[in-house]
Amino acid sequence: MIKYYQGTVFNAPAKTIVNTVNCVGIMGAGIALEFKLRFPEMYKDYKDKCNKNLVRIGRPYIYCHSDDLWILNFPTKKHWRNKSEIEWIEAGLKYFNKNHSKVEMESVAFPKLGTNNGGLDWEAVKDLMEKYLSDLDIDIYICLNEKNEAEGIEKKMLDLVNKVDREHLIKEVGINAKQAKKIVDKQPVQRFWQINNFKGIGKKSYEKIFRYYYQLAKGKKRELVQMALEM
Repeated sequence: MIKYYQGTVFNAPAKTIVNTVNCVGIMGAGIALEFKLRFPEMYKDYKDKCNKNLVRIGRPYIYCHSDDLWILNFPTKKHWRNKSEIEWIEAGLKYFNKNHSKVEMESVAFPKLGTNNGGLDWEAVKDLMEKYLSDLDIDIYICLNEKNEAEGIEKKMLDLVNKVDREHLIKEVGINAKQAKKIVDKQPVQRFWQINNFKGIGKKSYEKIFRYYYQLAKGKKRELVQMALEM
């Protein structure tokens, strides 16, 4: 059964959440970047599989993060520089349709496959997803990511970042004064990924900011978070 969910895969009530990936070991943008930052061990495993040419179009695979959370890495691109192809989406959906019952999948949350950085038309992708997922005997959530407000741990992260001043960002997070000013000037930030689009916030700085507030939002002590960032 398909259920449409307005939020992201990270907040959908599903045991398995789907990450869209390429086949060359890079998670540098979009939902894949967030998966990389939230689940670094999954990223290491994915990169190792790519180095061994084990990640291929039409072959989504499961990474077991815990007993309660699985990640389904779904290849939508061959190379991160390229756009997605609708045939690649269909190949992966066909494979999932035929093989999902081989493991005990209770529920799965999908993003809009290949439509962000992949450049595919959502209506065309939606038709394929409904074709291959609607008759399955598990709960399928198609996550539209159309909420303006943050949810879950992202909301906790934003509650933290929207209260800080420049001195905190410089001293505790370790970004420079211009970057800290940019974030403070943009408060309140509505969605955490928007920080990645702020002028002057580079990839490494964004990843540092994300990891810092993600760990704090999960309840880790500030000094332990700082030590982890310095390693």
